[in-house]
Amino acid sequence: MRRYVRLLVVLGIVFFCGGFSSVEAAEKKQPNILFILLDNVGKDWFRSYGSEENETPTIDELARTGIKFRNFYVTPVCSTTRVMLLTGRYPFRTGWHTHHDPAIYGGGYFDWKREASIARVMKDAGYDTCISGKWQINDLFDPAQKDAIKRHGFDDYCLFPEGKKGHPAHKKRYWDPYVIQNGKKLETKGKYGPDIFTDYLIDYMSKPREKPFFAYYSTILTHIPVGATPANKGKELSPRDQFAGMLNYADQSIRRLTDALDRLGLRENTIIFITTDNGTDNGAFHGYENMGGRFQGREASVGSTMRPNASGYYPMKEWGINTPFIVNCPALVPGGRESDDLLDASDVLPTLAALGGADLPEGVAYDGRSFVSQLYGMAGSKVWRPWSFTQYHNIRVVRGQRFKLYSNGPFYDLSADPLEQHNLSNATGVFEDKSVQAGYSQLKGVLDSLPENAKLPWQFRSISARAFEASERKK
Repeated sequence: MRRYVRLLVVLGIVFFCGGFSSVEAAEKKQPNILFILLDNVGKDWFRSYGSEENETPTIDELARTGIKFRNFYVTPVCSTTRVMLLTGRYPFRTGWHTHHDPAIYGGGYFDWKREASIARVMKDAGYDTCISGKWQINDLFDPAQKDAIKRHGFDDYCLFPEGKKGHPAHKKRYWDPYVIQNGKKLETKGKYGPDIFTDYLIDYMSKPREKPFFAYYSTILTHIPVGATPANKGKELSPRDQFAGMLNYADQSIRRLTDALDRLGLRENTIIFITTDNGTDNGAFHGYENMGGRFQGREASVGSTMRPNASGYYPMKEWGINTPFIVNCPALVPGGRESDDLLDASDVLPTLAALGGADLPEGVAYDGRSFVSQLYGMAGSKVWRPWSFTQYHNIRVVRGQRFKLYSNGPFYDLSADPLEQHNLSNATGVFEDKSVQAGYSQLKGVLDSLPENAKLPWQFRSISARAFEASERKK
């Protein structure tokens, strides 16, 4: 396995960098990886994805000069997406199919004994690893979890740790934030959290090193509550304009990172990934009206207020789960391309492993597939992935190139009905149109083949999961 993925990396590097004198020389050029995960913002705010907004010129330029994927699927909630991305495994395998923030709720957590994260895989392949920004899936104030970041494979970190209600860290992510860096609390009075995390990454990338780096920038922007940034502090702005300003500030931070890579001479060998953990929720001001009303975002706020809609399923329409995904590297990733290939968050780990020539741990059921061939421009004409998947709690969704099927019944032809307004499903599962029948049968077969949900790695605080679900459906 390792020999195969290293060969793929070598072929890509040799082909796109003009060749090396030997395989050994190419292997020494494992690419640096900067993976950027924005928080709570969907395609409805990105001009490169059809929005009339213009708050992300840096990201849009990276989309134009790199490869832009049109179909990258995540879950509709932050923590479930993050675990899926970090593990390469679907929520039904990990048990993280329901939102949980251990630092706020207590109970179970992202267990390094149970799951191997991207950072551990990359570290084993010889990478220096770091994370900056938001973590959310461990309680770093719990003595049993205080070393969680290191145990998950990150050599260095600078994080907003979150804390339970009443703790000084609770919700303190923006101005005067609560930040811990490699185990020490920073003095942050008068500072803005995103600046601290961006500065940290620039300093990290500036350090001389013999190894390549994997840097995971899990941003805190643009999570609500909305507020002022250093660029607009003191101005009277509507909440929606404040949200726009936060997104623009995130874009400026990414510009600072790309400029730093240029200045350091690292840009040509650093692959930048940019995506988001879910679409824009109601509390963060939908931007879909700026796209001519063509799309819809999430129908409910996230976290404890999320509930099924009138049809009884969680809001997993396209604009909540189909998010931007952009990859850019001048020397390694041919630019100016757009792709309709179906990807989902589970594909990230095996792809980064392939880029770094890493072995995947044995005995682990991975759901993701490497899309390195798409990045390097070596994909053939055959459909790379016939379907992608997402889930929230007991509702699963599988998407083919044309159709989308929910595990509780709804079935849509996205080519004709991107807003999912015309449910094609019927009680028999038989359709007169042969192409519709073939699409339904394919996706129904996929759903029927998937295993049951793994047990939650935690228990709800006061009621069982079944009682929780029942109570939510009554609201």
